[in-house]
Amino acid sequence: MGLINYLPNKQAIERLDIAKRDDVLEIGFGPGWALKAMSRLAHGGTITGVDRSPAMVRLAQARNRTAIGDGKLKLFEGTFEQLPLQNASVDKILAVNVIYFCSPTGTALAEAHRVLRPGGILSIYATDCSSMRKLQFIGPETQQTFDLKSMEDFLGKSAFASDRIEIQKVWLPFGFRGLVARLCKR
Repeated sequence: MGLINYLPNKQAIERLDIAKRDDVLEIGFGPGWALKAMSRLAHGGTITGVDRSPAMVRLAQARNRTAIGDGKLKLFEGTFEQLPLQNASVDKILAVNVIYFCSPTGTALAEAHRVLRPGGILSIYATDCSSMRKLQFIGPETQQTFDLKSMEDFLGKSAFASDRIEIQKVWLPFGFRGLVARLCKR
């Protein structure tokens, strides 16, 4: 998944405009490549990661040993619907290829909104549903898939509904399409 997510992570991280003192959360960090990149950008802040998979937590711990040892990075195994953070405690949130596993009720987005500080940014990447079908990534844990219209509808009904929401189509190699949403909390 690390290689598959390289370009989506890069594009989603760019939209966060991470500053050196930002406190950043990654939801669904996988093997920890983006955590490593964001640790370099926010070298004066803290990085936190939450992932559901114990295997991914172990991989990310191994990949980010130095940042963890320096106290700059904390990793948690847990759900996106109950984040282990205080209200308004992070400046930026990254969520790449995880929105499919979130409940259609928007509970995970409400949690992201809760922990994001006013003026903070959430960047979400989702592979377009037409590309997901080609790769047959849709499995039993998949709650929903997205095209531009369905992502607009989902985000427009979420806790971010009254905030600024921008969604862009992105094209990846081999004809794959994706969506990057940038949600700015007021």
